[in-house]
Amino acid sequence: MDHILLIDTSGATCTIGLVRDGQYLTGMEHAEQKSQAAAINPLIEQLCAKADIKLADLSAIAVCSGPGSYTGLRIGMAAAKGLAFALNKPLIVHHKLELLAQQEIQINDAFWQYGVVLTARPGEFFYAAYDAEMNILQGPLHGATEAIKALIDSLSVTSHCLLGDEEAGRTFGESVIPHAVIDPAKWALWAAISFANQDFTDVAAAEPFYMKEVYIHPRKDA
Repeated sequence: MDHILLIDTSGATCTIGLVRDGQYLTGMEHAEQKSQAAAINPLIEQLCAKADIKLADLSAIAVCSGPGSYTGLRIGMAAAKGLAFALNKPLIVHHKLELLAQQEIQINDAFWQYGVVLTARPGEFFYAAYDAEMNILQGPLHGATEAIKALIDSLSVTSHCLLGDEEAGRTFGESVIPHAVIDPAKWALWAAISFANQDFTDVAAAEPFYMKEVYIHPRKDA
C-alpha cells in the first residue's frame, strides 16, 4: 500500500492528512496557530496511530509550500523535510494556488481556464491561472491590484472560473467564487498523481513558496 502524508500550515490551522492508495483516509487539525511548531510532530504521530501505521510505512511526504504565514510555512516545510530526510522518503511540494485550482476542477470541470487570486497585502494579491488540465497559463505571481486585474481580464470571457478569498471578491467582483481553503480530501488525488509521476522535490533544495518579500515597517521615532 502507498501512504502519503499531507502537511498544510499555510493558514491559521495546521492540517495533516493521510492518503492511502490514492484515496483520502483520515486527517487531523490543530487550531492554535501560535503553537503549531510544538503540535505538528505529535499530531503526525497521532494520525499514524489513528490509521494504524508506522512512520516507516509512509511512501512520501506532501507539503503545501505557500503562500501564507511566513512562520507557518517554515514550520510545515521543516516538518516535511525532516520526515523525508529521516525516513528516506520522497518529498512532494505543492503550492496553495495550484491546490485550489485542481480541487475546483475536481468539483466542476466545465471551464477552460481556472484563475486563483488570494490577498497578499492591502492592494496586493497572489495570482495564477491554469487550463482544465492544470497546465500553467499565467503566474504564479505577486502583484498590485491593477496588474492582477489586467491578467484576469485577459482570460476567456466566456469560459473561465475565478476563485479567491473575501478581499479578492470585494476587489474583483461578484464573479469570484469564495474558495480559499485547501480540502485535503481533494488534495489527496493531486498528491497521488504527483507520486505516481514521481514528481518529487529535492529535500535539501525545498523551501517555502513565500511569493513576496518580507515587509519591514519603518521605525517610528520616539
